[in-house]
Amino acid sequence: MTDLYFMSPPGRGWALRGRANFRSAEASPVDARGARREWLALARRIEQRGGRVCVLPPDDALTGLPYAAEAGHPLPPRAGGRPRFILPRMFAAHRRGERELWAPLVERLGFELIDLPETALWEGQGDVAWFDDVTLLFHGGRTNRAGLDAAASHFDGELLTLELRQPAFHGNMAVLPLGAVDRLLVCHDVIVGDGSRRLAERFGSERLIAVSEAEIRSYATNGLPVGDAWLVPAVAPARVQALVAELGLQVEPLTMTELCEKAGGASRCLVCVFPNGSRWLEIPAEYSLAHASEELDRDG
Repeated sequence: MTDLYFMSPPGRGWALRGRANFRSAEASPVDARGARREWLALARRIEQRGGRVCVLPPDDALTGLPYAAEAGHPLPPRAGGRPRFILPRMFAAHRRGERELWAPLVERLGFELIDLPETALWEGQGDVAWFDDVTLLFHGGRTNRAGLDAAASHFDGELLTLELRQPAFHGNMAVLPLGAVDRLLVCHDVIVGDGSRRLAERFGSERLIAVSEAEIRSYATNGLPVGDAWLVPAVAPARVQALVAELGLQVEPLTMTELCEKAGGASRCLVCVFPNGSRWLEIPAEYSLAHASEELDRDG
């Protein structure tokens, strides 16, 4: 079975408009063509490493669309039904229209759509992680407690909830599971209350690898694990890259000047992963990476 990766490339007119994170707030203008090249390089590495990419066509009016971690979250079926997809409720006004593009795509693929109450703020897989048969759910950044509670009822199995503080506006800035080497990268500095203690009690302190608040500002926890590789922005701290390599993953630094260093989203932010998704879904040719690559390659 193959993991599926939902992604959406920057369009030809992609630009910074919302400027809603600490990188993009004061960044110089982006090069859309360069961003498209960076996106394609990541998508191809994912497929070379054994994943399958499903591509939502771009929309220049929705500049956050490439950051597909917030597209929602896919779930396996219950009791022989269809796989499920929880749609997001976004914090930033300029991103609220994205759900209206993701919804018809995932429904076309065969998902049952789950819509959360309008009072909930929930930013999808940006605030979901899984490790050792436990689902980690996060709030306190852009997802609020009402959003977490509304989403939680749709997850099966053991749940562990954690509260965050800035600069971690998503859970994937605080905790990164590295399942292939049985470790979690954790920034204890941004976990509120007794969250770090509960992580240690559940998983064992020896499996928690600490990174600092300064390091997560350079995307220490936002590289993308794919199989036995870690696809990480080249700007990620050298100490963390070396540490992950010592753990046994193949570290592959990627140039992400436009998408990450200016716009503020790293490789993990650019995908919404459905583990073993090919068990339930097939990707139609018109949504395949091969199809999308034809146009992207023409752009050079």
